[in-house]
Amino acid sequence: AAARAFGLEASAARPVPALVARSLDSPACARFFGGAALRWAGNEVPVAVAGETLRIDRLVALQDPAGTSWWVLDYKLQGAPAADAANREQLQRYVDAVQRLQPGERVRGAFITGAGELVEP
Repeated sequence: AAARAFGLEASAARPVPALVARSLDSPACARFFGGAALRWAGNEVPVAVAGETLRIDRLVALQDPAGTSWWVLDYKLQGAPAADAANREQLQRYVDAVQRLQPGERVRGAFITGAGELVEP
């Protein structure tokens, strides 16, 4: 249904369930999708920066011994996302926006790859 909604050809949609499963089942990423430490999570979260609306792929609040940590997660399914300066700049812009909204709390950013890896730039 999601593939149809976004006009994705059936052949292009076939690998999507495996990509999703790798992220959900990944030891590095599982905490962002469930578990006792998960306090809040949203997908496609809009934030406004200088009159422009940005959409964060996934924004998560985790409880850890030091308090609440916010994670700005950007899905990049192909390649090495941290190697691309534009990807790093985009992620930092999202992190800065969330930091302004959550002053005094820890905000981190990372990419989630199609291999289920968590990559902090």
